[in-house]
Order: sequence, then C-alpha cells, then structure tokens
Amino acid sequence: MTTLILLVLALVLASGLTSMSEAAIFSVPISKVYLARDEERSGGHRLAAIKESMQRPISALVILNNLINILGSVMVGYKAAEVLGNDYKGAFAGVLTFLIIVFSEIIPKTVGERYNLTISLIAAIPLTFVTWVLLPAIWVIEQIARPFSGKANKEVTSEEEIRMMADMGKEAGLISGEENRLISRAFRLNDVTAREIMTHRLDLASLENDKLLGQINPSDLDMTHSRIVVTRDGDLDNIAGIIYLRDLLLALAEDRTDLKVGDLKKPAHIVHESTPAHQLLHQFQLKRQHLFVVLDEYGGTSGVVSLEDVLEELVGEIIDETDPEEEGSPKTEEDKGLPKNRSEDA
Repeated sequence: MTTLILLVLALVLASGLTSMSEAAIFSVPISKVYLARDEERSGGHRLAAIKESMQRPISALVILNNLINILGSVMVGYKAAEVLGNDYKGAFAGVLTFLIIVFSEIIPKTVGERYNLTISLIAAIPLTFVTWVLLPAIWVIEQIARPFSGKANKEVTSEEEIRMMADMGKEAGLISGEENRLISRAFRLNDVTAREIMTHRLDLASLENDKLLGQINPSDLDMTHSRIVVTRDGDLDNIAGIIYLRDLLLALAEDRTDLKVGDLKKPAHIVHESTPAHQLLHQFQLKRQHLFVVLDEYGGTSGVVSLEDVLEELVGEIIDETDPEEEGSPKTEEDKGLPKNRSEDA
C-alpha cells in the first residue's frame, strides 16, 4: 500500500510540475522576461531564448507531460490491481482521475499563471535540458505535423496594445496618469508633421540681412522671440540665416552699430512640411539647434518649427514668462480641438 501511495504522489507531483511550468511560460509577458534578462536574474537568458522560439520547448513539455500521465497511470494501475484487487479498480480509477484533474491540472496551472515569472525562471534551465534530450522525438513530430501547420507568424505588439497596457497600468496604479499620457503622446510624434506644429510665415519676426544695427530700434524688437529669421531683401522665401536676440542686443549695448545683421547670423537649417515630429526631435539633437526653417513643396518658406513645438506634443502647452498672460488656466491642444501653431523662437 505504501508503494502505491508513493507512486500516486509521484505521478500527481510530476504531472503538476509540468503543467505549472507550461502555464507559467505561456502566460509570462515577454516584457517581464526581457527585464529579468537585463537584470541578470538566474535563468533570464534561457527564458528569453525560450520565449523567442517556443515551439520546441512547449513540444517538449507536452511530450513529457503525456509520458508522465500515460506511463505513470499504467504503472499505478498495475500496482493498484495488485494491492486492491479487481473489485476496487473502478473506484481507484475515479479517485486517481480526480486527483490528476485537481492537483495536476487546475491548481498547478492556476499557480503557474499567478507566479509566472518566478516559476518560468526556475523552469527555464531544466526545460532547455529536457528539450535537448527529447529533440529526436520533437523532430519526428515536427515532420509529421508540417503538412497540417501553416507558416508561423511572429506576433509583434502593436501601438494599440501598448496603449491598452498603459491604460491598464494606470487603472491598476502601476503607472501614473502623467506617465500614461506621455506614452500616448509619444506615439503621436510620428503622426504629427512639421506643418501642423510650425509657426506660420505670417507670424514670423524677421530682419534684413544687410540692415545696419544702427538702423534698428531696440523698442521695435519683439522680446518674446529668442531667435529671429534673417532674410535677403525682406523676402521670406530667401532665408539667409537665424540671429539670436541676445547677440543682437549685446552688439547694440556695445555700440557696434556699424555691423550688419548678417554679420551676427547663424546658419538656418531646413526641413520640409511633411517631416514627422519624431524625426524633427532627432534632427534637433543631431544639429544641436532649437529652430528650423520649414519649406513647402515648392521650396518656399512655410514657417519655422522649434524644439519647444515638438516637446509640447509630449508634455502639452508650455507657458513661460515671455508668453502673454491669458485668463484662466492654459489649455492643451486636445482641449482646444485645434492643431497648435505657436513658437517663441521666431
């Protein structure tokens, strides 16, 4: 009787461990796996490899689980017939089936799904070894199943799924509302173009390239613009460069009135209206500039776009001390229902 009890416990335990491992590996998110790998947790690299190509490891678990259940049940059945006799075979089979369903399937799979990362990390290395041992059997099964299986599609997480996960994280209190908004706005950067966020040419402040500093009246300058467009002969379609307001005021303070505006200008970097905001952000970093001139499809000047314009797509409208005061709290572009068209750099 003791041997029979030990065989039943071994069968239930072995089957339960395989079921638990299978449920854990299936349910653990790939993001958690990569995080565990980057944190150098034990089994992290093995688990990442398994999640990236799950077909053979899962086949190994299925084969192992069926071998345990079938061969184990046969062995237990023979032993039960020897110990209990034929009169109790039916009752014993019912009890064994109940034990396997509850303690080898339902409970282990529930636990595996609840503690999926921890269990997956523990199971990753043994599963790699089992997969290697059962590789010949797996290969044969793959050849038999090949005509019935289509081409495998590698699932890739979409923007919509990431947004949904961010919303779920916010609802669960795992991330803040502001973090959720930043994630959502970050995905909008490749959908928003320079044309939608630029300052239109009609609103630009400009100075002529050949104009002497002595001809400029500081009181006529718009101090809300830190950068001013420099044109040739007053033609906005012929941009000569950008002049920093601080350089202009410093030259005037030093009474260098014989200089021309063009002597103080910096090169103007050009982008096109269709340039997405995420590319603008990269270009701002690459060029180490805060203002670009935007050209239309015909090569004419549409306006200018600033680094602040792009950042406002991420964090909402930025109000500083140079902006005119408005009644009430500032509204974001979503509140207004209109595209933003403002820049403080020109």
